[in-house]
Amino acid sequence: MRSPRHIAALALVIGVNVFYILFVDVLGFIPTGVIYLAALFAVFGVRTRWILPLALLVTLAIHYSFYKLLRVPLPWGLLERFAW
Repeated sequence: MRSPRHIAALALVIGVNVFYILFVDVLGFIPTGVIYLAALFAVFGVRTRWILPLALLVTLAIHYSFYKLLRVPLPWGLLERFAW
């Protein structure tokens, strides 16, 4: 039998994935990625002071890797006017 904590973590992971799917085109990859990773880091126990900087750094690294190096188009959403 799974504990309520495990069930809550699973529900949050599913919820964060649904959030990402629904909002990535509207908000863009970078803001959605930061929110997505911050939520997952919080669920899996990353220290609070590291959650936002780590989520931002990882999201920017993924964006750079896919957008610049691999030339995979990613949605800009709200940040379209700042697209490089």
